[in-house]
Amino acid sequence: MATAAPSITSQLIQLAPEVRDSHASFSASYQSFFNAVFDGGALDPKARAAVALAAALLLGREETVRSFLATAKQIGLGNEEIGQVAGIVEVLKLDAAQRPAQAAAAAPVKKANTCC
Repeated sequence: MATAAPSITSQLIQLAPEVRDSHASFSASYQSFFNAVFDGGALDPKARAAVALAAALLLGREETVRSFLATAKQIGLGNEEIGQVAGIVEVLKLDAAQRPAQAAAAAPVKKANTCC
């Protein structure tokens, strides 16, 4: 299987040695963190897939949603479970969108200090 070509950003980073070295170190650390998170045993694979899908939906990154959706289906999440995950995300997004308006409406109006 052929590997993907490095992104243009990764190619340009190679032009700056200090940035290149930091990027390589960060990439290795990130990969280690990613593996620890997704290979960890605290959550069963279906729960982990549901959480990852929820996070991807919340971020609204279509490519990431597709990737985690495919993984969730492979792991065994059914359509109803996936629909409920999406519903939970939507409810929380709607709630978050309404909270600033509610907070502003509930905030007491402060009167300006006047003098004389």
